[in-house]
Amino acid sequence: MQVIIVAAGAAICLFLTGNTVGEISEVANLKSCLLVLGGTMMCAFLAFPVKTFRGLIKSLAGVFRDNETNHQDLLFQIESLAHVRWLYGIKELEEDGNKMDNPFLRRGIELIVDDYDRYEIRNIMEKDYELYFSNKASHVHLLRTLAKFAPALGFIGTIIGLISVLNNMGTPAEIGKGMSLALLTTLYGSLISNFLFLPLAKKLSEHAKAEITQLNIIMEGVMDISDKRNPKAISHRLKGYLGVHDLTRADGLAQPTPGGQPKLRTLANKFTMRKQNV
Repeated sequence: MQVIIVAAGAAICLFLTGNTVGEISEVANLKSCLLVLGGTMMCAFLAFPVKTFRGLIKSLAGVFRDNETNHQDLLFQIESLAHVRWLYGIKELEEDGNKMDNPFLRRGIELIVDDYDRYEIRNIMEKDYELYFSNKASHVHLLRTLAKFAPALGFIGTIIGLISVLNNMGTPAEIGKGMSLALLTTLYGSLISNFLFLPLAKKLSEHAKAEITQLNIIMEGVMDISDKRNPKAISHRLKGYLGVHDLTRADGLAQPTPGGQPKLRTLANKFTMRKQNV
């Protein structure tokens, strides 16, 4: 649905541009586009290390690849692990914890299995979270910096185009080329900034906010599992992180929907079989 909306918006913009200008080719200038993009990327590479760009690419790939965060599935995973800890102990907890997809949840279970106390677990996980979100913040900052560079390079292109106009006042054809470069670089700078870099920065920022909620759930869940608290008490306490819409459907948490993750259903079945054997 998101891809369809973006494609429809781009088609509408192109259609309206064609109606206003006459032909799309009149606003398509490869030199102007390369001037803005090349200058923007050059300034960004001077300002940021290469590893920040590599991290940004991975972050954006993860944002567009991941589905919408489902906190109910995460709560079910934590409740299932709490059941294993409550009934069967550390060895079984380690076995099931290694099957979790979320690296932070897997990390927390490893710390419990390694017999760290709850305060050490909290300190270690908080440091991991701080480092993780520090990298996310640097990626958002990079995109916002790119959004600032693009209009500035567009303005520089405008000056270059005006210089070309003034140097060729006696040649009407060259005047037209210079004015085209002058105006289109400003246009491309604004378009690239407002239709590419700023939306990507906002999307990455919102995704990071959703991850903060998810990691808080994991943090509290791991602390409760470490304390060997009652699994149902853990589930009820962590439901406070759900929104109103999710909370109305949280009563069926112990029975995930058919579209849930396969590992969740496997863990639930395994737990049921163990309980029957007991």
